Amino acid sequence: MGVSLLLRVAIGAWLAWSVGLAMVAPELSRLCAVTAIAIAAVTFWRPAWGLMATAAIIPLGALCAAAPARAAELFAWGFLAAWLLRLWRPLSANGWPPAISIPASVFAAALVVSWLSFTVSGAAGVPWIAMPQFLFQSIPRDYLIFSAPEAETWTLLQSLTGLGLFLAAIGITRENLGSIRHLTLAIGSSLTVLAIATPAEVLRQWAATGYAPWFLTRFTENGERFSIHMADVNAAGSLYVVACAIAAAHVVARPGRRWRWIALLGLLAPALWLAGSRSAYLGIAVALAVIGAVRRGWAIGRWPVFASAVVVVVVSLVTAMDRRPEAQGNVRQSVSLRSQFLQTSARMFASSPVLGVGIGHYFDRSAEYMTPELREMYGNENAHNYFAQQFSEIGLAGGVPFLWLIGATVWAGWLWLRESPAESAVLALFAGTLGYLFTCLTGHPLLVPEAALPFWAVFGAVAGTSKYTVVAPATRVLSLVACAVLAVGIGRAAVVSGRATEPPADYGFHGLENDDGDTFRWMTRHSVTYIPDGTGFLRLRLRAQTRPMTPRPLVIETSIGGRLADRREVAPGAWVTIDIPARQTGTPFRRVDFRANQVWTQEVPLGQRIALRPVTVMAGEISWMPR
Repeated sequence: MGVSLLLRVAIGAWLAWSVGLAMVAPELSRLCAVTAIAIAAVTFWRPAWGLMATAAIIPLGALCAAAPARAAELFAWGFLAAWLLRLWRPLSANGWPPAISIPASVFAAALVVSWLSFTVSGAAGVPWIAMPQFLFQSIPRDYLIFSAPEAETWTLLQSLTGLGLFLAAIGITRENLGSIRHLTLAIGSSLTVLAIATPAEVLRQWAATGYAPWFLTRFTENGERFSIHMADVNAAGSLYVVACAIAAAHVVARPGRRWRWIALLGLLAPALWLAGSRSAYLGIAVALAVIGAVRRGWAIGRWPVFASAVVVVVVSLVTAMDRRPEAQGNVRQSVSLRSQFLQTSARMFASSPVLGVGIGHYFDRSAEYMTPELREMYGNENAHNYFAQQFSEIGLAGGVPFLWLIGATVWAGWLWLRESPAESAVLALFAGTLGYLFTCLTGHPLLVPEAALPFWAVFGAVAGTSKYTVVAPATRVLSLVACAVLAVGIGRAAVVSGRATEPPADYGFHGLENDDGDTFRWMTRHSVTYIPDGTGFLRLRLRAQTRPMTPRPLVIETSIGGRLADRREVAPGAWVTIDIPARQTGTPFRRVDFRANQVWTQEVPLGQRIALRPVTVMAGEISWMPR
């Protein structure tokens, strides 16, 4: 059995195991479980149909399961597991174009290395012999139900899931280019259904008020924004860009059915207006410009003047359609805030230009680099520019491969359309994904799984049109340089971890609080402290909060020095004292990890907003009792 086949089986089996654990969890709805099984079954039968079903269903993920469950990734993992485990068939008979697969591989490696570097550098107090077990524990077994407590872990897994869908779509598309048309219709139909359901829900709520006039003023005068399937209305707007591009491409490419597609645009318009995303208006304008340019056969040399005209039209359109009151920020204030976010990103990037501050850590680190105005307004926030966020988090080592991947895919789609401009399905996905990428310049839809994963699927279909089979020498050199930089990053993280002689600060605990004379700290789902080396007992005084009954008991796992030392149920209501024995390891100190199998949220102020903080158990005394 070859290495590639072993890797295929290992990844497929791990994904299938994770999906199986999620499906038997009491917190997951039967609808989610049945849908995941159906996707896997269809994929086993016909991968192209499985991809089509996955891309269409993922945008509905948040409607199928409430947070923190990750229904979108559950569906994607079900598809990928079945696709990988079809061992009687090659993944793709026509293979992957190196011009696309190489940057995708380098980018994936950069994501993994950033996660490893951050995790290993923070593993002070874990002996090297226990490092494999420590890294394995860092990926939660119940990730699809309770997500991951660390931003670097859920960002890594979500990003790799997107890349997996991207590569799967390439392989499936290259086997049968006709599958692009079915994928286009599937994603377009799914988004249209959601677009119809959004104003329908608003009307239902209005009817519940007895059709009170004040209800509509929330949207027409107060600028309230709404999307039925996504809390992030800007991310919902980015997906609507793809749907609008699909309809517009078919309007110009299929004159005989033009009114059908114009009607589809009419159905999308109310949902787009309710989302109120200025970025989406920009993305739609870009998509329409691409469709017009392709259909008229315009050369790239004529684009600068055309692009300038598009910018003028877009600015005018956004200003005219903006319905937000002055108190919520007009276009001018939005531009000012975006420029301050760019300054924040530039400062963060300058602090670590090669490897970045760490995957998933822009939000946590943003307050260190913000302008005073942003810090007062947001406290912490993402970059409002996904490209800038990538460079800030994973530096040049990951940002350059990301741009390389995007550029190679866009170029492949452009070359295909120059030869076959009448291909309405390819034109629709090419224009839609390009418009979507433009929304990433002022937002971050790729951080939202329900918006990110469908994009990667349809972007992979665009990449599947690539005809490149020869790798230029410069590509090989760039790949080798990137691998060398990534290796240095892991080595540096290992040195930092190994040289630590003093324990770092605790994390995963909230501040001190008092309850009936008892001083405690709330634990999050993963909390870390440190104890001296030696033989003795770790003493814990814990109390679970009194809550309505849940389908499972609250369990706390304790690992000392990277090894699991105790697993115990904590009953609600009363304080309990737990003694956990530990032996000497020979390290200057030992890391102690507490992991809970459940998590809840509490509202706390963050800047001028209300945020939700995760809590699990109340921790009183945590002390080391030497023998």
